[in-house]
Amino acid sequence: MDLARMYGSILPYPVNVDGQQISGFGTPWQDDDRPAGQRRADLFALAQESLGFTPFDVIELDAPEAGLTGVAFVLPFPASPADRGGHRVYLKRMLLAESADHLLPDWAVFVRCFVDSSELRPTASREALYEDELLESTRLRLGDALRGWLVGLARTDPERLQQFLGIHHLGVKALALHDDDMLHMVEQWWPMETNVGRMPLAEFRSRYGTLRYSATTDDFRQLAAVAAAQDLALINGGYVYDTEIIERLSTAEPELKVSRLDPTDLATVFEALDPATELSLRPFVTAAQRAVDGLGCEVVLRSFEPQSLPVLFLVDRAAAFQSELRATKQRVDALWAGVLSALEKTGRGSPAVGPQPP
Repeated sequence: MDLARMYGSILPYPVNVDGQQISGFGTPWQDDDRPAGQRRADLFALAQESLGFTPFDVIELDAPEAGLTGVAFVLPFPASPADRGGHRVYLKRMLLAESADHLLPDWAVFVRCFVDSSELRPTASREALYEDELLESTRLRLGDALRGWLVGLARTDPERLQQFLGIHHLGVKALALHDDDMLHMVEQWWPMETNVGRMPLAEFRSRYGTLRYSATTDDFRQLAAVAAAQDLALINGGYVYDTEIIERLSTAEPELKVSRLDPTDLATVFEALDPATELSLRPFVTAAQRAVDGLGCEVVLRSFEPQSLPVLFLVDRAAAFQSELRATKQRVDALWAGVLSALEKTGRGSPAVGPQPP
């Protein structure tokens, strides 16, 4: 039997195998008389040997109420947001589980932990930790330790923080949805895609004031160039958590201006044609209006940039809803059609902008 693997070299008494000591007093992460550099190197070696990777960093863990000490190894590669396990847990220095879950908050997917506790309780099968108030408070305390490491990194080593965010931005953004410190760290450091280049939200707001965003990547790709030509800076909120982070900033800072771009916002800044050109195109407008009457659209001639874009079709959310409502009415029975008719608004949808006039 491989005792070194089974007990992880933290047995409370010395164990010898074939005349070689494989364990001693204490844990590999205890703060003993080793030089700080040697202790850190030993912890990196522990991760390499036990987990198969060289960690990005090592974070000390401590939860006195649970009699818990340990370390968290920061993964050097992206982790799946659905991954909640992989933590090695000892109870009174006896191995409980090599891949325990629910030890950390759900957002903390970017670390793997080695911990030893004298107070946490095992389940009846002794394969996992018993879910109780002590485990919950321990989980929160360990989450605070990870959050403190991130805040400290932002304060002391921004370049290394950028490297970390490049790997683990999903976990940090998930934390930012309910933690103000992380929210402002993401605002300050994480570059988001915009139609004026990638930049953090803090820089975007200092330049343009309003955090104007599109809620989906498809909307952003369709409207980015047009918005830029009209001097409207636009953020792509279509990536995971980005829209939620932008909207949460407006809740945390009521004075901050946040606006979701509606396609019809662009139509309001398009330029009207000169009277002579508009008069010459009246037959086209009449024919086009007949063609789109069934769609509930109104044809309006406007000039817009960029010139490389020959056609732009804009439908606001209200018009899209009305279109879906009418389509649904045709597929349901008379009872539901009557209900939907009661919801349907009168009047036409928002205008669509068609081909640019010559």
